[in-house]
This record gives sequence, structure tokens and C-alpha cells, in this order.
Amino acid sequence: MAVDKLLPRLPDLIVHKIFRLIPTKLAIRSTIVSKQWASVWSLGVPLLDFDDEGDSTDHDGDNLVRRKLLFIDFVESCMKHCGKKKLLELDSFRLRMRYDSELIGATRIDKWFSFVVDRCVKELDISIQRKDDNDPVKSTYYCIPHTILNAQFLTGLNLEHVRIQESIDLISLPLLKTMSLNTVLFDCRMHSDRSLWMGCPSIEHLSLTSCSFSSLQCSTITVINSSLKFLQVMYCKCVSFQLRDENLESVIFTSEFSQLHSICLLNECVKLKYISIYAQHAKICEIPGTCRDNVKANIDIPNLRVFGYDGYLLPNDVISMKARNPLAALIKLNWDAEEEVLELTFLPPWTHFPTWRDFLQNFDCFDKLELDIRHDAIAEVNYLSLLIELLRTLLLQVLTFSENFRKTFSPPLPNIKYVRISIVRLRCPQTVARVSALINSLHWMAPSATITLNYWDYGPPESSGESSGEDE
Repeated sequence: MAVDKLLPRLPDLIVHKIFRLIPTKLAIRSTIVSKQWASVWSLGVPLLDFDDEGDSTDHDGDNLVRRKLLFIDFVESCMKHCGKKKLLELDSFRLRMRYDSELIGATRIDKWFSFVVDRCVKELDISIQRKDDNDPVKSTYYCIPHTILNAQFLTGLNLEHVRIQESIDLISLPLLKTMSLNTVLFDCRMHSDRSLWMGCPSIEHLSLTSCSFSSLQCSTITVINSSLKFLQVMYCKCVSFQLRDENLESVIFTSEFSQLHSICLLNECVKLKYISIYAQHAKICEIPGTCRDNVKANIDIPNLRVFGYDGYLLPNDVISMKARNPLAALIKLNWDAEEEVLELTFLPPWTHFPTWRDFLQNFDCFDKLELDIRHDAIAEVNYLSLLIELLRTLLLQVLTFSENFRKTFSPPLPNIKYVRISIVRLRCPQTVARVSALINSLHWMAPSATITLNYWDYGPPESSGESSGEDE
């Protein structure tokens, strides 16, 4: 009984909770000094946490090998214990070790994962670091088996320092909510129809950190998922990044990869509220203007050459951009949802003036700015022409800054040298008058620029035509 005095007498439920918070090795050690704790452990704890303690301070080769073999035996003895206690479910399994194929084959580790998946494991935290991190041979990575990628009860998955092979067609993680991939090597292209997260219909949080691809030709990250809400991509080696997620609310993208070329957030991302992009070497960036709620966007791309924006701005949107020597920006003013056009009519145009001025200021360092005012439903002139023209009038008003506003605020584009405006318009005197007012506003917006106005007139199908304005 003397040994029991080393640990306090606690309710069994509290001891059980303590076991869930500490590594398995420490939990087993505690059973030596307390019969109560040993009794609770013997009943089975639905959590296994193994860590081979990283690099040993003992650099003697024989001792290091002996220690790793003891670790392997310890893991397997704990699994045998769980099997004897008929533990049917595991809440969590955590494994951190260095992979040495000469000491333990991949098949042996695969069996560990089969064991925990068979027990309906809910959370997996796996870090299997290579024996030599600088070894360029991809076979030195431990390759994640399909057993893990088809764990039907898994809700959380964290993978570090492992490899995911190309044949990932049969992925089924129906309950997965959170996925974190750190220093993972992909053999496959993360494109739309075969990406890892396509088999995760419930995922809400996805994080990719320092991931890379076995071939530069397939190093494209495309994220398409209808349930994803939060996405973070940090320091991954990809040449392009494309995002198309209708429920995504927040995206953070950071890259210093020298061969990154483009970042495209497509118009399907209608629920975005927060965008943060830092990309040292990217050349092209596109972000959506179709978001239904106010957006806060911080974009820092020092070597940006071309920027694209397609959609509209809400009065309280905040978009900030930094670029060292950009070439061109293409801004498309668009509003596709017919039911939302009517809501727009209740917004006085001047409520947008500060937002648009702040937005346009981002492009004063560009060589060229192109503004394209159009509507995708323009072909259906026969029954939508009045509604479309109402929309077009509102879009023209947004850029037609009032005289009082112009007297109060400085112009947003004092240094830009070239501005080009393209307008698709209904042929009528009212629209012509509004275009004339827009031209006056443009001269205030960009006082040093050469302004080119191009417009395409349309009317009934038999009289539709195209005409172009002259340089102003």
C-alpha cells in the first residue's frame, strides 16, 4: 500500500480523463505506483499516444537501434493489450516516430493503422519523419495506406512528413471535419476530380503547410469542396493555386516558392469574408467580386504583373493590395443575380463612393487599368433589356463620383498613365447622358492618364451593333 501513497486517491472518472491527456508510456508508468490507476488502465482507455522521443541524445548507433526496437515492441504490446480487453472503439491515435525501412517495414506500420481503423478511430495524428530529411529519394518516405484514407468514422486527420501516392481514386472520409497536412509529399496532381479532399463531403477546416509534389509538372493545387469553410495554405511548393468553394468563408495563402505563377479565387466563392494572400513571386492574381457578405482582403504580391477582379463591391468591403511593379489590372463590374439587382436599387450610389475610391487607389501603381462594365445576361435582350439597363445605369453611377465628393476627396489614381473603359449599353439618350457624366468623373479619377472609352451598343436583335468611342 506504500506505493499507492505516491499518487492521490481520485475518482476513477478523473483518472480516466488524466490518461486521455498524457502519452501512453507515461500512463503505463503511473500504473506501477498506484493500484487504483492500474485498475483503471486495465479496463481500457480509448486513446493511444506514442512518441519515440525524436532524436536520441545518445548518438551511439547500437543504442539508437536498440531504443527504436524497444519502441516498436512497446507499440505492439499496447495494441495487444487493447485487443485482449476487447476495446472496440478508439477516440484518438497519435504516432510520432522516425521511419527507417531497415528496422521496420512499411507493412508492419500499415498493420498498426489497420488495427486502429478497425476500432472506429475518430482522430488520427501521424508524424513519421524520414531517417534523413535531406534524402531526395521519395521511397524513403512512409506512404500513407488506403486504410487511413477510407476510415469511415474519422473526424480529424493530421499527417506530417509522409507521402500520399498517386492512386488515390478510392478516398472515403465521410465524417471528416478537419484535415491538416504538414510537409507531405504528393505523387499526384491535386486537381478538381481527384484531389484528396474530394472524398471528404463534411470537411470544414483544411490546412496545407510546407507540402510539395514529386514532379513540378503536376504541382497544381485545386480546391473544390462544397462543405469547406476555412482554408490555409502555407509555404507549399506549387506553380498554381485555384479555389472554387461555394461555402468557403476564410482563405489564407502564403508562398515564397519562386516558381509560383498564378493564384485564382473563382466567382463560385460567394461566401468569402476574409482573404489573406502573400506570394513573393506570383505573377497573376484573381479574386471574386461575387461575395454576398462584406469582404476584408489583404493582398501582398511584390512581383505581381496582372490583377483581375470580377463582380461588384459592397459598401463596407475593404480590399488592400501591395505590389512593387505591377503591369495591368482588369476590373469587371458585374452583377448576375436578377433578384439581387432589385435589392441594389435601394442603395444610394454615393454610399459606394468611399469604398470604390479606396479600392481604386490600390491600382495607382499599375501601368494600366481596364474597367469592363457588362452583364452576362446581355444576350436575352427581348425580355430582360429594361432590367439590364437598370443594372447598367447603377454600375455607371458607381463610377460617376459626385461633384461634392470630388471636391472633398483627392483622386484615387493620380499617377496612373493609361485607363481603358469598356461598356455594353442599351442605345438610348439616358444612357448616353450617363456615359458623358462618367467621362467627367474619369478625368477626376485619373487626371494624368490617357483615357480610352470603348462601348458596344445594343438594342433589338435586328438593330444591334457595335461602336467604339474615341480616346478622351
